[in-house]
Amino acid sequence: MVAAHAAHSSSSAEWIACLDKRPLERSSEDVDIIFTRLKEVKAFEKFHPNLLHQICLCGYYENLEKGITLFRQGDIGTNWYAVLAGSLDVKVSETSSHQDAVTICTLGIGTAFGESILDNTPRHATIVTRESSELLRIEQKDFQALWE
Repeated sequence: MVAAHAAHSSSSAEWIACLDKRPLERSSEDVDIIFTRLKEVKAFEKFHPNLLHQICLCGYYENLEKGITLFRQGDIGTNWYAVLAGSLDVKVSETSSHQDAVTICTLGIGTAFGESILDNTPRHATIVTRESSELLRIEQKDFQALWE
């Protein structure tokens, strides 16, 4: 039992190390390791292998502590995200001060968000990490290229 857990932690650290590299610094082996892990993520389970491969080439790994605001309602988006671990609260406000923000749902493992970057519309909600969370981030220019 302990050995199996240690092996899982080791492989987990390996794929994160690959995804943590700048896209241009990733080897084909790095991309294969990332691909193997991402095809197990619910957000990507129906993606065509070629599309998933492209995501492996341009995605970034984000590890955020609890309470981090990823973006605020009204911001113009610059990234698309998929939740790999942890959870995030989606909050909406009726005022620009966001003092009245109400949590309307929680995003968990396998969910994706940030599609507003396709048409440069303002974000419809504020996203805050509910707990320590791991995300895959894709920058707007890359997401638009993937979408097309």
